[in-house]
Amino acid sequence: MTECEFLFCNGEYVGFRISGHVGLSVKGKDVVCAAISALSQSTLMGLNEVLKMDVDYNIKDGLIKCELKRSDYCAQKMIETLYKTLIQLSDQYPKNVSVFGTEVKR
Repeated sequence: MTECEFLFCNGEYVGFRISGHVGLSVKGKDVVCAAISALSQSTLMGLNEVLKMDVDYNIKDGLIKCELKRSDYCAQKMIETLYKTLIQLSDQYPKNVSVFGTEVKR
């Protein structure tokens, strides 16, 4: 099961944490897991390298975490796009992908 947690503060996205493996196939051959990895890493790259946002992040096997130190309209839309795309995947694979939000204080 891959858990996709989106962090909110006062109604705005402030980050995301994606952990686990989908489990539809063996590691390295799971196309849904690969899709989630590519989507989340491209979102992180867009935030960090393209938009030059100040982000704290960590990537390791089975985990990607990203927290924005500040935000703007483009960052909000990038994370919203990731959220909506992962919701579609969770609708197709409800036993393998979970997407949820958590309100945090800053």
